[in-house]
Amino acid sequence: MRKSNVEKLARVLKGLVMAAFVCNLIALFFVPCVVLLSPLELFQQLVDRILHLLRIRPFGEDDVLCAVCWGLALVAWGEIWKNSVHVAYSAFLLLCGGCTAMILNRANRILNTILKTTPFVRENAAAMKQSAVCCWVIAGAAVIRVLAEIVALGNVAPLITYNAVAVPVFFMGGLLFLVMSALFGQAAELKEDQDLTI
Repeated sequence: MRKSNVEKLARVLKGLVMAAFVCNLIALFFVPCVVLLSPLELFQQLVDRILHLLRIRPFGEDDVLCAVCWGLALVAWGEIWKNSVHVAYSAFLLLCGGCTAMILNRANRILNTILKTTPFVRENAAAMKQSAVCCWVIAGAAVIRVLAEIVALGNVAPLITYNAVAVPVFFMGGLLFLVMSALFGQAAELKEDQDLTI
């Protein structure tokens, strides 16, 4: 049987969503590294400590680079607890990353129903509603971070950062998911009614 354009597109999107999901999970592991990158001295100390540990045994260049990256992440997980600001930034990034992972997971479920040619089911409406909540959690976390930075810095400079931009973007994204949830829910009800009348 010949595949429709919708099925082809759904397969491509499913592959992209799965790739983004895997990258998201890997990135979550490296959040402490990103947080610790700002104070370069601490970052340099972490790299030196890991390189010192790797000098014990000979490795190839790729092995050393891979081990440095993963080792740096492991050491960074221990280092972030020494500073409350690092903990706060890590918590913010982990919360946002967890929410985006959940949104990607829900998108994957919806694409699975499209591939089965049964997109108008109540589960898809629920998945979109959960995605809306995730978007609003990210927007709320961004608001808290922007307000905390305004208080900490004593000026309004954080209002022109990517965190401030994330607030309306994810708020509107949540509204869009909620509208789509209502549409899918109504379509699922109509489909159920039609199935009952036949």
